[in-house]
Amino acid sequence: MVKATINMEHYACSVTNGSHDIIVDEPFDLGGTHKGFAPKGLLMASLASCVAITLRMYIDRKGWEVKKIEVEVNINIENAETIFFEEITCTGNLTEEQKFRLEDIASKCPVSKILTVGHEVRSKVL
Repeated sequence: MVKATINMEHYACSVTNGSHDIIVDEPFDLGGTHKGFAPKGLLMASLASCVAITLRMYIDRKGWEVKKIEVEVNINIENAETIFFEEITCTGNLTEEQKFRLEDIASKCPVSKILTVGHEVRSKVL
């Protein structure tokens, strides 16, 4: 469960999962107060962090020597289709075969699966 609350301030939302709180907002040029990630940026952050965590788990399990994993995510709209581009940088010694395997593993993170499978959003105003 995640709950977002917005009052009269444009457009800062406080978001909580009951244990952690963050601020989500729009940038100044969209009328916001730029106090936190924009919703689209938060979506990209969810994907980037999920990929990084998934790769760290896999790399650690394999015993590969990778000191740092960086995942950069960008979104483009092409022909009315949303495409997420991930650029993954691993600091360490990896073979081309290991890099290819990590590309496959990245697509298996839970957020990647949510974003790439058909889904539905249902809303109910109380």
